[in-house]
Amino acid sequence: MKKMFCRLAVLMAEKDPQLSQRQLAQDTELDITTVNRLFTNNFSRIDVSTVEALCNYFDKEVGDLLEMRRPEDIPKRRTRTRSPATSQSEEAE
Repeated sequence: MKKMFCRLAVLMAEKDPQLSQRQLAQDTELDITTVNRLFTNNFSRIDVSTVEALCNYFDKEVGDLLEMRRPEDIPKRRTRTRSPATSQSEEAE
């Protein structure tokens, strides 16, 4: 069964390789969490107003933003490993 895939990361890179999720959120007045979930394809629903805002921003059609893909054709998300936080006592040494 196919699943919905958001091409937001591709559209951002095509428009401006330096475009950040934060800047896109500010420009479109979307919540940064919404932008991040679409960017990482970690969403279960999407509001029409969000689709409209993104399509208007990129001057694209809905099918340019969203497409159906087989699960095996969806790239796996890369996860960042976080370094342990340095405690203040270690910083003082």
